[in-house]
Amino acid sequence: MLRVRSQNSVYEQEAKFVQDRITGVEKHFAELCTIFAAFTRKAARLRDKSDELAKVIQVYGDSETINRSMSTGLANFSATLSVVGDYRDAEVQRLDAKVIAPLSQYAIICKHARDDVKNTFAARDREFTRRRQLDKVRERNPRNRQMISQAESELMKASVEVSRVVKGLEEQINSFERRKLHDLKSVLLDFVTIELSFHTKALELMTKAYQDIVSIDEIKDLEDFQIARGEMNAEFRETMRAPDSVTRLDTVNRTSFRHAYSLMNLANRFCNTDSVQTGFTNSSESVQVEEYADSTEETESESIREKPVRTRHKSM
Repeated sequence: MLRVRSQNSVYEQEAKFVQDRITGVEKHFAELCTIFAAFTRKAARLRDKSDELAKVIQVYGDSETINRSMSTGLANFSATLSVVGDYRDAEVQRLDAKVIAPLSQYAIICKHARDDVKNTFAARDREFTRRRQLDKVRERNPRNRQMISQAESELMKASVEVSRVVKGLEEQINSFERRKLHDLKSVLLDFVTIELSFHTKALELMTKAYQDIVSIDEIKDLEDFQIARGEMNAEFRETMRAPDSVTRLDTVNRTSFRHAYSLMNLANRFCNTDSVQTGFTNSSESVQVEEYADSTEETESESIREKPVRTRHKSM
């Protein structure tokens, strides 16, 4: 009995050890899968933003008509960024296929390994049960060879099943550990290789992009701008010459109007001298008229004073 209990404790320790290994692999591989998936999503977003940047630069380069070297440099720079985006897209696809996919499979792999462990320990439990039954039969019916032999045959079958399952479990656990080590190493090496490949190409293309920007001739583009601006200024001066003739015509009209106005003033002055002379001849008559007017006003005032004044009552 003590031997059975000791075997049971050994089985429990071994079961706990195997279960802890499977649980640790499942946990850490799930965390690796999550973080690599987030890394890949960030790379995909950076790829999309790189494509948008290349498109904006291309539109700017196509719209530029004066700075020709800048237009050419922006077009080449946009094309280089597009190629970088293509390599980044390849990076995303490779990460998804060679890193995330193998890590995501370990949820199923760990589940199968846990089921195998459960089956193994279920077979051991059946063996332990058959052994206890045999011991009980021997204690209760020591002379019943038929029941004892039947219990011994069932125990033998359970033991064979346990040995088979245990051997298969050991092979499966070793295979699980071997596959885990190989897959983890392979995944990390693939990740490093993918990143090295991308960054090598990106370094080469970014060097070309640097040369595309350096090739922009600032002095030549500034000269082209000044030439275009000079042509526009010449056209502007041509358009501004027509109003000068109009202003000259206005000044001529104003001076002629001033001369005519001065002549009219001279004519009016001569006319005023003639009116002064006629005024002196008619002065005696005007005096007599004024005196007559005063006398009539006095008589009217005297008649008004003689009449009584009537007051008006306000109507309520």
